[in-house]
Amino acid sequence: MTTAVRLLGDGDHPALDAFLRRHAPRAMFLRSNLAQSGLIDGVHPYQGRYAALFRDGTIDGVAAHYWNGLVILLAGGHAGALAPVAAAGRHVAGLIGLPEEVAAARTALQAQARPVRVDSREGLFRLDLARLRLPAPLQDGRLHCRPAAVPDLTLLAGWRFDFDVAMNGAAETAAARADAQEAVERWVAEGSQFVLCDGNRPVAGCCFNARLPDMVQIGNVWTPPELRGRGHARAVVAGALQHAQRLGATEAILFTGDDNLAAQRAYVALGFQRIGDYAILLFAD
Repeated sequence: MTTAVRLLGDGDHPALDAFLRRHAPRAMFLRSNLAQSGLIDGVHPYQGRYAALFRDGTIDGVAAHYWNGLVILLAGGHAGALAPVAAAGRHVAGLIGLPEEVAAARTALQAQARPVRVDSREGLFRLDLARLRLPAPLQDGRLHCRPAAVPDLTLLAGWRFDFDVAMNGAAETAAARADAQEAVERWVAEGSQFVLCDGNRPVAGCCFNARLPDMVQIGNVWTPPELRGRGHARAVVAGALQHAQRLGATEAILFTGDDNLAAQRAYVALGFQRIGDYAILLFAD
C-alpha cells in the first residue's frame, strides 16, 4: 500500500468530487466551493488551494486553504499531514472540521500558542427535506420568508456584523463591518440570503453558506435580541428550506454549538437529526 500527499490540479477534479460525494453531509463547504470555483487557487470568493492524501492512487483525505484564510478539513485521519501542505506559506485564519482533525491540524501548523476568538464544539445536523415540519406562523401566513433583495442590504449587513461579533468573536471595527457588508452583498446576489417578515417588517434572517442543486447548508441565523423568544429563527430557517425545496433540493445540513440548546431544540422541531460532531477554531491574531 502506497500513500502520497500532494496539491491538486485541474485534472484531479473528478477524483476530488467523487471523494467529497461519499462524505456529502460533512463536505458541504468543500463541495460548494469546488462547484463555484473549481480548483482555481486565487483570492476571490470560494477559491482555494487543495491538498489530498492518495492511498493506492485514490483520495483518502483532503484539506483546503481558502480565500478567506480558513482551512476546511475532510482529512480521513490525515489532518496533520494535509493541513501544512494546503496552508504552506499562507496565513491561517481558522480551522473547520471534525474535532480531532482540527486538533491535529492545529498541532501540525504549530498554532497551539496562537490566541483564539472562537473554539467551539458543534453538533452537525441533517434533514431530509421531505420531512420538514413547518412552524404554524408560516403555515397560516402570520409570517412569510423571502429571498433578500438590494433594499435589505443595509439592515442585513448590520445583522451580519452583530452575528460576527456575538458568534464569531469579531472585533467591533470598520474592517469587520466591511467584511459583513461584503458577505451579505454576495449572498444576496447569489440568492442565498433570506429574510423573515412580519407584515413588511424584517424580523430574522439566515443564509445558505454552502449550496448545491440537491443540498443546502444553513448559516448566519440571526434574530435581533429585542425580537427573540418568538420562534423567528426556526421560521426563517424553515422558510429558506421551503425555497430550496422548490428549486429541487432534497437535503439540508447545519451545525450549531453544543452549548446552544435553544437553537438545537428549534432545529430538532423542524425535523433535523444530529449526525455527528463538528469543530470551529478561529484565531484572534
